[in-house]
Amino acid sequence: MIKARLEAKNLRICLTCITIFIWGVIICAPFLGLLSESLLYTIFPFLNFGLTISGTVFGYEIPAALSENFSFALSLACVMAALGLAIHLIYVIVLNFLRGQRRKAKRILRKSGYSREYFELLEKKREHLAGSSLEPTNDLCIAKEYCDGRMYDRALEVLRDVNIDDFDLGDAIRYYSLYAYIFALTGDLKNVEFALELAEPFIEKNKGSMEADLVRGIYSYAKLDFDKAKDILRALLKTGSVEIKVWAGMYLGLIYLRTFEKEKARKVAVLISGYKKTPRQSEDMLKLLKKIEAAYAAEAQEAADKTRAEFVPA
Repeated sequence: MIKARLEAKNLRICLTCITIFIWGVIICAPFLGLLSESLLYTIFPFLNFGLTISGTVFGYEIPAALSENFSFALSLACVMAALGLAIHLIYVIVLNFLRGQRRKAKRILRKSGYSREYFELLEKKREHLAGSSLEPTNDLCIAKEYCDGRMYDRALEVLRDVNIDDFDLGDAIRYYSLYAYIFALTGDLKNVEFALELAEPFIEKNKGSMEADLVRGIYSYAKLDFDKAKDILRALLKTGSVEIKVWAGMYLGLIYLRTFEKEKARKVAVLISGYKKTPRQSEDMLKLLKKIEAAYAAEAQEAADKTRAEFVPA
């Protein structure tokens, strides 16, 4: 799902415009003769503060109009503030409702993983946003969830339906990078190259992309170009994105095991072990740890066999 703040963005803009319009009406009403001091205090008698000001400020005489109408102006300011707070409260209620939907999705994901119930919830959100300006971005998020749930065919279906015309630079990069990532995971290396080529103009404008670099690292790993893959993935361990950092660390650990550098694999596993992970990453992290454990167990068994052989009579 897209972030709650992003989904509520249009509502926030709309409510802000309404607030400014109402404030403008309140400010102009006394000058147009539509609102008088007596009428305001008849409707809201508790706003009659009865305050006046006089004298000078920084050597300047306070205008008589302000001095005489100070209490009225203060009352209008209170009305404007109350209206602003009430309208903002509407936004906060809607925002918390949207956040509640996301919390529910996270609870289901934690409890039952990438289950049917979880994806049904995502599809409901997708239907709700269909036809809106947020539909492409939300579809991109849902496609990523299908990918994490190893439902690659469904992820590709969603991506094929996405309208990319309204994508900003970041979404365009994530779109093609996700395509390339799915192709890499399914072994379709030719299409990995094609997707990365399509992403390249956007990456150049953006002056780089962590998502695309991760795919390049996985692609190099799939082509058995371990040195290049190591260089790319080691660089990604220094990025600010925790999710990218965890993926880079896990793939780097797998490469170290393939190149018989189990100590380096252990160190990188320790490095990323403290980071917050998605459920998919937690599953794959457990698999990596088992592989590292198996590598050390095999070494220990080999050493034990060698030691035993030394004491066995010829």
